[in-house]
Amino acid sequence: MLSRMADNTTFLEQGIRAALYALADTASRANLHLKPKTITKSLKRRCMAEMKVIAVLIRRLIMLMALSIQLAPLKPRTSKPAPKIEGAEDVTASFGPQPSGFSLAPPKAGPPIRCLNGVYVVPKRSVDAAPVIARLVALIRILKNPEPHAKRLARTIQRWQAKGEARPHVVPMAGRHRLDPELGLVASLLPQLLNEALKGWADTS
Repeated sequence: MLSRMADNTTFLEQGIRAALYALADTASRANLHLKPKTITKSLKRRCMAEMKVIAVLIRRLIMLMALSIQLAPLKPRTSKPAPKIEGAEDVTASFGPQPSGFSLAPPKAGPPIRCLNGVYVVPKRSVDAAPVIARLVALIRILKNPEPHAKRLARTIQRWQAKGEARPHVVPMAGRHRLDPELGLVASLLPQLLNEALKGWADTS
């Protein structure tokens, strides 16, 4: 079992190892290591639900790692305006702010209404396994090499602090009951460790 340790490096190593074991268990129980073409819908839902919880835990482990990285102070950026083409008129300001998710392309057509087809199509019980396997592989790759992700997050946190963003507060993770005992303990300890690491954040809220 994972013990309470003040050394975050040891904790992170054990947390990453426990997350890898949990992903391997998910893959094994679903036979994803055999690279099936299709899986049942219920199996896909179960795998994605398990990986969603593990992904939250991985993000918290990466954040704890990022908060321990010492970065050089930010250098002020000097933005250079794009060169203006002679004779061209800038009309971008006339559009105004665009709503979130706004797209100039027309929306994709939805599925046809079944009653218009003339024949009722029985929904498939099996679905493509590729998205589930891709999600599994992506999470494993992050755990195998977390340092670049932690460094990018550390720079993002540094920019947040420079902008005077309010200090985040980490709450207990939902879905801990789905985890095995060791990973569940990691999930239980992370909020305390993260909030302790965030104490140096200048709170402007």
